[in-house]
Amino acid sequence: MMMNGKVIFVVLDGLGDLPVRELGWKTPLQHAKTPNLDYLADVGITGLIDIISPGVPPGSDSAHLALFGYDPIHEYPGRGPFEAAGYGFALEDNEVAFRVNFATVENVGKTLIVKDRRAGRISGEDAKELTESIKEITEIDGVEIKFAHTLEHRGVLIFKGENLSHEITDVDPHAINVPVLKSVPLKHAKNISAAEKTANIVNKWVKLVYEKLKDHPVNMKRKREGKLPAQIALPRGAGKRFSIESFSERWGFKPVGIAAGALYKGVARVLGFDLIDVPGATGLPNTDVYAKFKYAIDALKKYDFVFVHIKGTDTLSHKKDPLGKARFIEKIDNALEIIVDDIKRNDELTLLITGDHATPSKIGYHTGHPVPILIVGPNVRRDDIKMFNEFAVQKGGLGRILGQHIMQILLTYTGRALEYGLKVSSSSLRYIPHKWNALDF
Repeated sequence: MMMNGKVIFVVLDGLGDLPVRELGWKTPLQHAKTPNLDYLADVGITGLIDIISPGVPPGSDSAHLALFGYDPIHEYPGRGPFEAAGYGFALEDNEVAFRVNFATVENVGKTLIVKDRRAGRISGEDAKELTESIKEITEIDGVEIKFAHTLEHRGVLIFKGENLSHEITDVDPHAINVPVLKSVPLKHAKNISAAEKTANIVNKWVKLVYEKLKDHPVNMKRKREGKLPAQIALPRGAGKRFSIESFSERWGFKPVGIAAGALYKGVARVLGFDLIDVPGATGLPNTDVYAKFKYAIDALKKYDFVFVHIKGTDTLSHKKDPLGKARFIEKIDNALEIIVDDIKRNDELTLLITGDHATPSKIGYHTGHPVPILIVGPNVRRDDIKMFNEFAVQKGGLGRILGQHIMQILLTYTGRALEYGLKVSSSSLRYIPHKWNALDF
């Protein structure tokens, strides 16, 4: 049996979908021509994953925590710290971080109604110019404020000051045709005065941003061009600096991450992954998938766990473009040939491919549907499934599992799992340690 084998762990963001009329009532994954994915399904084992729990729509951050073997209920600090870490901000104890979306709103009396939570997925120079205006807000009520644009409509907001709390509600309503929300303390907030102070500053910041952006020249130009304006920025996912057991300590792998989006870099960085920047990796459908896979194979020379994140499947789902999603899946499948070739030669490599959540392209948001998974490797029991899609894998040998199950399964498939009840010098008591704590004689 292979001992201490290596893993490539591929996450196709928003992979899961539902049948759509324009694809002949197939999902994009069913519609796409995927000879490499189907080959991998044929020589591996497949199944379905409920990332958090059956029927629960995961966020991308909590989903990745679960996939990496962490408890998203008790070990989730909020989205903000991951976004901050992904951008390169190292939070201090007196800071609170938020994920922020540029958004399109409509003024109805004294209420702003959210019309698009991503302002048409604004990006490029438009987002950069709007960001410069937002950066002019550097202080509110004695609290220092930093804002940075990350990718497309996304940004990071950080408050720095005394007596701040992350236990507040989101301004982002996570829906359209509903009002921009007022931030208030959570009911269980431990320090109500700190939560009230922080929520008030959030509300003031949102109003100041709206005043700066509503008549901004960039937005006037976007309207003339028939594009959605970005007149507001909506914070969510407040969180503070926190500590968590590293991935290496918990599972015994030496990990590295390949991702373009700040959130996914942030999750990896917080869990102690090294990161590799790949030329041509954009976090968009135009990303160089082949380069990502090539760098992943090269990384196996130094690392034994390589995480590869691909965002385009989710982006096209949010755009409600099922045909575009199918075409992008075909692009991924073509690029997978380099890994398929390596799998055929490498008897130490285990490959896992799955999604972090379902984003059905006919509705454009995350749902609680399970997502397909396949695993190929020398210690894997093959099942009878010969295609990789949401329906074929329902009969796969893995069955229907939770996201948190995956890492323990990978320990078995890589020959690293400890027999239950053994007590050796492994910090997690789950894996065979790389270095034994030898007794001196």
